[in-house]
Amino acid sequence: MFTYSLNSLVVFYVVVKTNSFSKAADLLFMTQPGVSNHVAQLEAQTGARLLVREKGKFKLTKEGKVIFKYAEKIEAAARGLENTLKAMKGGEKPLLKIATTPVYSRIMMPFILGTFQNANPDIMIKLDSGNSNDMVKTLVSMENDVVIVANQKTSQKLYSFPLIREELVLITAKGHPLARKKSVSLAEIAEYPLVIREEGSSTRKVVLSAYGSLNIKPGVLIDMTSTEFIKEWVSQGTGVSLLIKRAVLGDERKHLKAIPLKESLSLEVSVLCLKSRKYDKPIQRFIDHIKELKSKAVL
Repeated sequence: MFTYSLNSLVVFYVVVKTNSFSKAADLLFMTQPGVSNHVAQLEAQTGARLLVREKGKFKLTKEGKVIFKYAEKIEAAARGLENTLKAMKGGEKPLLKIATTPVYSRIMMPFILGTFQNANPDIMIKLDSGNSNDMVKTLVSMENDVVIVANQKTSQKLYSFPLIREELVLITAKGHPLARKKSVSLAEIAEYPLVIREEGSSTRKVVLSAYGSLNIKPGVLIDMTSTEFIKEWVSQGTGVSLLIKRAVLGDERKHLKAIPLKESLSLEVSVLCLKSRKYDKPIQRFIDHIKELKSKAVL
């Protein structure tokens, strides 16, 4: 029927993803020679060399990169079918894997997921969190199904729609010299130690881009991976930070103050999924639910 083996394509996909013949053999419950045989067979069937081995490592050839794109889609379809068949046989609920940033997992997702599960009790949910770049990568690798993040360049592979726009503000301790001001400029902030999120954070990109466009360099720049730790650090009065306005909630305002910026900085938060999976029922239901919440202006 085909001039190539579907099994060999799946084996080839796992070899490339793990970057190891031995790891692929372990995951596939095969021998390493068996894995090598599948890759060799695929090369023979396609008439092209797919991998170049160098010093115990390998890299994809030009032809290998093309074949891998198709192998990735086939493996995802096969895995999706396998999960569907298991659910049909065992009566298992479908699992929807959602990813977002730590801030949104705290301030937005409880409401979104609560209302979604009330309307869709037949769908199980798993929530993942991390910086925006990392979460988008999990979407492309199909580790997650839907991602809610800010300011991402949309790949042709991804379906995206805007959710909300978030204002960035200066966060200081109540007793900080800047806390008395009604608004502050980036130049004024540059005089104080500035703590921001790590590489891969959308907030970091926006802040550093704004400073770069003004040709201003922050005096002391400190990276931290946790927004909660950033707020705790700022509350001690040792420095300041730039975060979305609603990152500071409730009783945190007893110790922290949010001050508007003279330069308007914001994050465009979007919902992303793979175009090829947009109409998977759990994903489609979740996207429709998000759009309904947005139309009601409750987010």
